[in-house]
Amino acid sequence: MTVDGTLVTIDHRPALRFERRYAAPLERVWRAVTDPAEMSAWFPSDVIGERAVGADLTFDDDAQRAAAAAAGEGHRDDGGEHFTGRVLVWDPPTVFSFTWGGEVLRFELHPDEGGTRLVFTHLLSHRSVAARNGSGWHACLRQLDALLGEPVPEEGDDWASYREFVAAMGPEPGEAGDDGSRTWELGHHVPPERVRDVLSDPDDVEAWGGVERSQDHVHWDIRSTDDGGSLLRVTVEGAGSDPDLAAAWHALLVQLDLYLAAEMIVPIDPATFREAFAGQ
Repeated sequence: MTVDGTLVTIDHRPALRFERRYAAPLERVWRAVTDPAEMSAWFPSDVIGERAVGADLTFDDDAQRAAAAAAGEGHRDDGGEHFTGRVLVWDPPTVFSFTWGGEVLRFELHPDEGGTRLVFTHLLSHRSVAARNGSGWHACLRQLDALLGEPVPEEGDDWASYREFVAAMGPEPGEAGDDGSRTWELGHHVPPERVRDVLSDPDDVEAWGGVERSQDHVHWDIRSTDDGGSLLRVTVEGAGSDPDLAAAWHALLVQLDLYLAAEMIVPIDPATFREAFAGQ
């Protein structure tokens, strides 16, 4: 597997960009990326609402969460509230764009040598969510590929793509302070109350691995964002001058991010990041 998405900047905001080429004609691909019944086969939720500029949308993922729970897989935990959004562009059969919580999705189609080229962009709420969202869209777009009759090669390890996205575009390495500390800034869609629970409940802390560094001196600054999510600033004493400590916390924060998003843990090897911190 190779990372098939790129991290770009659009309107001064970080964004993910995916491009696909399909043998299917443009009208067929348009149905797949706009029709509610077709979207339910690959999009992470049912997309409920009129397809018209200004129309409100509801992203109902109850069925997807139930399926994940039945399979023993993780799913988002935000009290059961559904994301909402609004249609920004409806220009059949070429552009469908809408807000998705505090972010923006855009599907743009172009005729391409008898088939269709899809350009999908996701305008992110924060740079730190790129790897997790990139891996998620990678999985969703593989389902779209299958829906449109394209071959979908096996990947082996279910989490190979996630680790590869983390390596390619994971959270930035934070900022070293003059006092030898290091501070990371992380965005998330869950509310501050949920973040505080995960950082204080012993079972949660053990689940995402925080107990491994329980003796470290860490300051957590948790704030709400305009879209109902959270902004975390995590400062670890000594991590600005100790590459091993910085790499350990960087890996832990990646684990924490996925745990907050889906109550899943994918162990991340701190050695993946040590070289980056050693060079700072």
